[in-house]
Amino acid sequence: MTAYANFGSHAPLPVRPAVGAAAHADKVILVTGAAGGVGQGMVRTLLEAGAWVAAADLDPGRVDADPRVLPIAVEIADPASVAAMVEQTLVWRGRVDGLVNGAAVALHAPPLDHGLELWRRQFEINVFGAYETARLVAKAMIERGIRGAIVNISSEAGKIGHAETMIAYSATKAALISMTRMLSAALAAHDINVNCVCPGSVATPMLRQVADVFSAMSGETPEQVFDQMVSSQLRRHTTPEEIGRCVSFLLSDDAMLIRGQAVNVDGGDTPY
Repeated sequence: MTAYANFGSHAPLPVRPAVGAAAHADKVILVTGAAGGVGQGMVRTLLEAGAWVAAADLDPGRVDADPRVLPIAVEIADPASVAAMVEQTLVWRGRVDGLVNGAAVALHAPPLDHGLELWRRQFEINVFGAYETARLVAKAMIERGIRGAIVNISSEAGKIGHAETMIAYSATKAALISMTRMLSAALAAHDINVNCVCPGSVATPMLRQVADVFSAMSGETPEQVFDQMVSSQLRRHTTPEEIGRCVSFLLSDDAMLIRGQAVNVDGGDTPY
């Protein structure tokens, strides 16, 4: 996410159509945070690739209705709720082949006013809940002999950070990157691949909330801030479906050699 980028002279690049290959035909993939902006894009992309999707969210009623989707209500910060979510997925289709850890929360406050409660809540959801979900899904895969994949949704904030109002959020996303690396090594013997993606300026309600916060700091209107929070190379916001395609690839067998990586999906803004 670049608030003020040196764009150069070219026009915004178009969204390219998806190839549409059925990379996940009859696979069962659990997606948390499925009702969010990026979450809904990931669900749609996985459905197009042939998957059955267990779509878990605090408010699963916002997930698009589809006969191949199982909406599940979950509180990711509650281990009992996480366990029930995984069990519902297993009862539904008898297996789970992939996990997308997308549930997250971003709570804003100036760095010196970022109290412990804000830190705790964001770590409970963004890190502890993600780990508990990955742990239980991995155990279910191992018990059934499934060679699956896990993709954690981190953020460019986990690499470059945003100290203005998102110090704890940035720290949680950095922790998720580290956790991804360790889980990849821990699950390699079971042929369960683990990676994470680091999106940037995706056109979602969450990004608009960030624009609202930065607007109050800068004096610009929220719309002016939002319009500037785009990829410096694409010169536009990325779409949830574009993030979904990257996630779909990392869940597939084609990504077997990509392991334990934090893949930037931000249109070229993050340099490492």
